[in-house]
Amino acid sequence: MKNVDSIAKPLVSVIMPAYNVEPYIAEAIDSVLKQTFVEFELIIADDASADGTLSIIRSYNDPRIRVVQHLENLGYVGNMNFLFQEAKGDFILIQDADDYCDPNRISYLSNFLKANPKVGLVGSSYFKVDSLGMKELVSLPTDIELIKQSFDQMKYPLPVVNGCSMLRKEIIEQGFLFRNLNYVNRAQDDDWLFRLSENFVMANVSEPLYYYRSNQASMTLNPAHVNPNNLWAADFVQFLKKYRVEKGIDLLTQDYSSKIDSFFGERRHEVLDGNPGFFELYNASKYLGVHDRKNAVKWYVAALLKDPFNAYIWKKIVWVLLH
Repeated sequence: MKNVDSIAKPLVSVIMPAYNVEPYIAEAIDSVLKQTFVEFELIIADDASADGTLSIIRSYNDPRIRVVQHLENLGYVGNMNFLFQEAKGDFILIQDADDYCDPNRISYLSNFLKANPKVGLVGSSYFKVDSLGMKELVSLPTDIELIKQSFDQMKYPLPVVNGCSMLRKEIIEQGFLFRNLNYVNRAQDDDWLFRLSENFVMANVSEPLYYYRSNQASMTLNPAHVNPNNLWAADFVQFLKKYRVEKGIDLLTQDYSSKIDSFFGERRHEVLDGNPGFFELYNASKYLGVHDRKNAVKWYVAALLKDPFNAYIWKKIVWVLLH
């Protein structure tokens, strides 16, 4: 790890985990530097990117920016936890490196936390931005009781979004970090929000202050992170929450691994009963989604070996080879 520079204690720490986001990182950084609120530090942690991400970060010369270069990849959970613990401010703002934000974002959220001392985390509504730059407004609830009820009832989509949030540093000081879920490599943010909802008051402002962009290199879309258990990642974090709330048990310990194995085993069995090549088809679709035909065909062939008379698989192989 290589740490560069440091500034005096600010009110707000903006944390930006970055990994292979060369096309987007400049807009993310610019949107933070253009904030109407100026009493902040921006900590950018490059997680051993293999593209030009770090060079773009290094091109900025602003005393509010603190750059960290990880020489080995920590993964999203490790990088987020590093950033949480590096933050010096009373408030921590999450800003993903492939998204961008409204110039008033820090001002709105920090003012809300200052005016509402019982609230531990505040988010906002946001815009979804597609590959053509088209924006779709996603409005999130602002009623605190409604937000709590939604978390208690484990409703999806969640009423607060991790990437849109600002939280108090004391939440991190109390040990509420991201955690590896072991069986899945996504939904760590949902697990974190569920645990926060059990211990802190959460809220949203009504203004759409964040622009969430779908990024093909992200963990949720990148075939390098394919894990069939991810099909039930949302169910899994709900399963973990239910045990915590109803039985006071955190199943992510060795003593309870058999219960988690049973959870995933039952779901695999339900799927494979009628479709023995299901997981191979799932992997193939992920590679096809990022235009990697070679690996897509490999997984379609693997599916065919498990289900040789499946006409759909034959058609998909022919289609991929001819296009």
